[in-house]
Amino acid sequence: MSVPVLMLATPFVAALIVYVLQRWRWAQAIIAAAVCAVLALLALQIPLDQVAVFAGRDVTFQGTWSVLGRAFTFAPENRPALTFIYVASMFFFAGAGAAKVPSAFLPAGLLSVSLLTATLFVQPFLFAALFLEMLAAVSVLMLSDDEHPFTRGSLRLLVFVTLGVPFILLAGWQIEGATSSPDDLTFLTRATVLLDIGLLILLAILPFHSWIPTVAEESSPYAAAFVFTVVQMAVMFFMLNFFNQYAWLRSPTQFAALRFAGAAMVIGGGAFAFAQRRFGRLMGYAVMVDIGAAMLAVGLGTADSLRAALAIVALRGIGLSVWGMGLGWLRASAKDSTDFDDLVGMAWQFPFASIAVVIGGLSLAGLPLTAGFVGRWALYRQLAVSDYGFAIALLAASGSVMLAYARGAASLFKRTSTDEAFAIQDDQVAVVFLVIGVAVILFVGLFPQTILPAVTQAAGAFKSLVK
Repeated sequence: MSVPVLMLATPFVAALIVYVLQRWRWAQAIIAAAVCAVLALLALQIPLDQVAVFAGRDVTFQGTWSVLGRAFTFAPENRPALTFIYVASMFFFAGAGAAKVPSAFLPAGLLSVSLLTATLFVQPFLFAALFLEMLAAVSVLMLSDDEHPFTRGSLRLLVFVTLGVPFILLAGWQIEGATSSPDDLTFLTRATVLLDIGLLILLAILPFHSWIPTVAEESSPYAAAFVFTVVQMAVMFFMLNFFNQYAWLRSPTQFAALRFAGAAMVIGGGAFAFAQRRFGRLMGYAVMVDIGAAMLAVGLGTADSLRAALAIVALRGIGLSVWGMGLGWLRASAKDSTDFDDLVGMAWQFPFASIAVVIGGLSLAGLPLTAGFVGRWALYRQLAVSDYGFAIALLAASGSVMLAYARGAASLFKRTSTDEAFAIQDDQVAVVFLVIGVAVILFVGLFPQTILPAVTQAAGAFKSLVK
């Protein structure tokens, strides 16, 4: 039995089943979450190229599948990245039953999981750019529907990814030329420039960031949170694979470029966040700051900074999922608006959703004692030694996001003359998920050692990248 076929086909088949069950949202959520849970267990424990007992029969699990001249390979170093993707998707899918999500979210989400798996398996891995293109097209389906008819943000995402993919493929062409002519450094110079441009676009680095706040404002908050977490996680692993495989990319100049790109995202996101009066766009700029923080960590090029980067990327989803679920309920009750003025006093009608929006957002901003602070603190310690200016910039940007959320919280909890006429209207099932989500944010913030072993194991897959 081929492991790549199993892991690629299972989410695809589940997506078809879930699509047929659109009238039964909880059945969809349970099936999707269960599939991701099983895949996560397989990613961790399935034996490769050896005989094992499966369903009462002796089966050899093969790690490679060849099709159309290309190979899809499941290597041991893929296990941590796959586990991250499957576990994050499992939590998002489990909460989809209680969240306000588009009808296509779960089928498109499962297709996304299959495509994300393909980006890690395909060899040569340059062809992962093609799967990222397909992933962007699938993301459009979950970001726009009848209840969220605006397509500006999702189409910008598709356009930017479409612009970035050709640069990656052209870089692959130049790398092949360098292989055949190793003494000619022109090929490597061209490949470096093309890769830098392609990754700049795919990672949504300024000035290619405009789709992030637009998607956060116009699309379903929960679907946007999924894209910001799982899809951007795949792009980050895609970049790390480049640096891990090609030694000529691991130059001081390249790492400096990563740091400056991260600083641009941090400064830009922090500057724009301070002026926001809508929770949607505010979260978009907070995501920009978080992406910039991860880029800064990778740019330091040390083992500790790489672990900090992976912690930032992995824990981003906890705050975003809680924020997305809470804001979805508030937005539906405020005539599809996330403006602070339209949400005045909402905390007295939807207290659990309001708390989730505030805590989830503050976690992404890196507030101490929340999950988002774990990776940020590790990064601050690294930056304080080598790049003190970047540490100040990140701290200022985080403070900007926190101040903007303080204004939003003040609007949510503001008393109005009609407070007494309203009763608590939070959905009871959603309350359970919101409470669990907030508890996880606080628990990880208080006991970060619970996730550090997994982060360390994931960093081990990129040994060549660090000094």
